[in-house]
Amino acid sequence: MEFTLDSELVEQIIFAMEDQQSEYCVHRDSGELLREDEIEEMESEEEAEDPFVPIPDWRPVDGFLMMEKFVARLRNPLLRDQLKDALTSGRGVFRKFKDILKTSPEIERLWFNFKERELRRVVWQWYNDNRELAGLQRLEEEPESEEGLEDLLAGDFAIVKIEHRHLEDLQELDQRSFAARFPEADSERAAELFRESRERLPDPHSAGSVVFVAETPDEEFAGFVWAVEQSDPLVPGRILRVQQLAVVQRYQGVGLGAMLLKRLIAEARDRGYHRLRSELSGTGLQLNGFFEKLGFQTIAQDMEIDPTYWEE
Repeated sequence: MEFTLDSELVEQIIFAMEDQQSEYCVHRDSGELLREDEIEEMESEEEAEDPFVPIPDWRPVDGFLMMEKFVARLRNPLLRDQLKDALTSGRGVFRKFKDILKTSPEIERLWFNFKERELRRVVWQWYNDNRELAGLQRLEEEPESEEGLEDLLAGDFAIVKIEHRHLEDLQELDQRSFAARFPEADSERAAELFRESRERLPDPHSAGSVVFVAETPDEEFAGFVWAVEQSDPLVPGRILRVQQLAVVQRYQGVGLGAMLLKRLIAEARDRGYHRLRSELSGTGLQLNGFFEKLGFQTIAQDMEIDPTYWEE
């Protein structure tokens, strides 16, 4: 296995792995990829040692396990549930999986990128295992971009300052996202809490708010982040508090939330704010890890109890 495993050869091997109709091998020295029937035609009886190595075995079950791995990591709740159902539906799993992905081009792209990375790892593992068997040193895989798959997809969106045309979509998503944080509350109570919380805030389009909107290339509303200035007598300097960070459900899981928040952080820095805060509540507490990855630190934690249900 003295040949160089470059990107072009990796792609050729991946293509051959997914060809369920033929078997392929690679020449140990030249790296030439051939079908087994082509090899049989050129083999000589005088050949002392077989110079060809079979490419990595890739069975339908391996593809299925990779789909399960992708679904387990997918952060889009709607597509994740649909794909889970497809994987447990019995016959036609692969077709159903692909059909569901086609309903969301963003998640479909995420799948193709994920699949390519996983198969590249398989090929490099096979390459190094065979080098090791031949007494050669293992080689490092070509470094991947530090930019994650979600960031690559998020790059297809634009982050813009709020305009009047965004208000209706923003207010609708704001209310839905607020209610989703408190799934145990009835709709009337959730609506009341929402009204009370928003009455104390400046309008999203006013000078007292800092709002950025995510748009698709077709200027379709995809999400927003909304922050307002806050005073704290115990903390010196200017403070900006995140009131809402929300992404339209079909675009969740592609990195838009992080993209919006990073844009807000940069804006807060440019405007001279000393702190940017976000209060997590309800199901939003699950986002603690997400904020920590961006550099946020926990400074307080609220706890409560309903005394009417408490018994000593």
